[in-house]
Amino acid sequence: MIEPGKKLKGAGISYLGSGVAFLAVAASGQTAFLGVGMAMIGLGIAFLAKSRKDRP
Repeated sequence: MIEPGKKLKGAGISYLGSGVAFLAVAASGQTAFLGVGMAMIGLGIAFLAKSRKDRP
């Protein structure tokens, strides 16, 4: 059975990866994606922190 913390860890890593991708697009000149990338990185960090907090 999959533990809830493992689901959050996977989601956190996915959000971090997407955020980095959006920041890379923003660095190439599309500044509109800067806010989206920062928000996704924030979500990724929050999910990773929650998954670590749930560990026994």
